[in-house]
Amino acid sequence: MSEINVTPFVDILLVLLIAFVISAPFLTQALPIRLPKGHLDYRLPDYDASLLVVVDPSFTIRMNERNHTLNTLRQTLERADQSLRLRPVYLQIDEAVPHGFLIKLMLVFKSTGFQQIGLVFEDKLVPVTEGKP
Repeated sequence: MSEINVTPFVDILLVLLIAFVISAPFLTQALPIRLPKGHLDYRLPDYDASLLVVVDPSFTIRMNERNHTLNTLRQTLERADQSLRLRPVYLQIDEAVPHGFLIKLMLVFKSTGFQQIGLVFEDKLVPVTEGKP
């Protein structure tokens, strides 16, 4: 009885596996964020031990009592010492500011070594009805 030679088939599968392993990191273009797991309790951020960055509708970025543009903010953050980069950053952005500007601002902080970035928003409690979220 003749048997089927599976060697070419295995070779092709290995080549495809290597191609997928090499190309997989290039397929994801998302921000590296850690999503919360489980139930989050309501807590106020410790603003004294963090950086608060405010963006108004005219795209003026205010941090540490100084006004910045994206470029001047990047230069300031690149000169920051390591202890400042360990502090959490809270972004308070006017609702008129487009989403794309928020992403650019977050990428400036991420690219200069800040790891903890959060958003400040107005908390409007919505009443929960029985059995419905």
